[in-house]
Amino acid sequence: MSVPGYLLAWARLPGPARLLAEVRRRRERGWRGDRGEVSLDWSPSERRDIGRFLKADWRESGRGVRASELRQGLRAHGAGLDELLVALGGPLRDLRGERAEAEQARESDRAAGLALLRGAVGDWGDDLTVVARGILQPAPSWALLAGEVADVLAATGEEPRRLAELAAALFRDPHALDRSTPLGRACVRSLELRRAVTEGGSYRDPLEDAQLWSAAWAGAGVICDAVSAQVLVLNLPLTGNAPAVRLCHAAPGEPVWLTLRSLRGAWELAGGAEVFVCENPTVLEAAADRHGAASRPLVCTFGLPSQATWELLTGLGEVRCQVRADGDVVGWRIVKQLRARLPGAFTWRMPEGCTAYEEELLEDLLSDLKGDTLGP
Repeated sequence: MSVPGYLLAWARLPGPARLLAEVRRRRERGWRGDRGEVSLDWSPSERRDIGRFLKADWRESGRGVRASELRQGLRAHGAGLDELLVALGGPLRDLRGERAEAEQARESDRAAGLALLRGAVGDWGDDLTVVARGILQPAPSWALLAGEVADVLAATGEEPRRLAELAAALFRDPHALDRSTPLGRACVRSLELRRAVTEGGSYRDPLEDAQLWSAAWAGAGVICDAVSAQVLVLNLPLTGNAPAVRLCHAAPGEPVWLTLRSLRGAWELAGGAEVFVCENPTVLEAAADRHGAASRPLVCTFGLPSQATWELLTGLGEVRCQVRADGDVVGWRIVKQLRARLPGAFTWRMPEGCTAYEEELLEDLLSDLKGDTLGP
């Protein structure tokens, strides 16, 4: 059945166009039959145009358009409602059916993804099901991500490999398994899940900090970059044979970057030393300018602690550490992490509820780094 040209012209007028757009929207969402009524805020001219194909009394009735009377009016001119809608905007979609198909496809994909992950890490118990689903949750396709994770896990363990080398070999991209990528995060969490399944231990998210990230990879024979992770220090009195010891002694009074690699070997803090920890390099640089070699030992996390920072600070054992950061959400997160993992950690001019940034307290902090008494 073809739609007459004059009917198409009518359908493109503002009032009829709004009416038919709403009818199409409802039809594609499952509206069937002649029941129902479309009521929009039509202007008088729009009502006049719509009424040309309805009963004479409709224009002044003030009510909406019933599906039955719209169909009847169109049939009188040799066209069906659906035919008109198709002629105007193409085939009608079955959105309800599409949603059902999409949901079925999504569930099939998720089941396939979980099966692939289970094959890669082992049969987890009910207590780890949430963990397993969380590993794949961010991905548009669980099966695709799980397949890539399975490939990575299958390539680990035979001999030590560097993370970037492994990524380049499997995906032709040395950064494909970086912590910043969804695949890298999924893989390291899967390694930790495999460890928990194999050993029967508890699961700990390896993304909580850089040390756990590297430890999870190391457990599979994968070596993470040991030179990119750095920590900034000033006047740190280390003893031992690690390269970091020589670096610290070579530049008294000057800020020194220590890499994770430089902390390999034997080292410890000279007896009786107390260490201060800040978040921002401004504090450390100002201490170097003001006090030089006379400044107390200072470590700068430079934001959230890197693996090198954790390696250094946790290696201090029970040494007394005065720790602080900015008084914002991230700063308090840093301080809480430090206090949780360092047995000798105490807050440094950072009482509960403090909102001050370190730069606002710079003079007080510099005084503490030189003087014999501490502020609150």
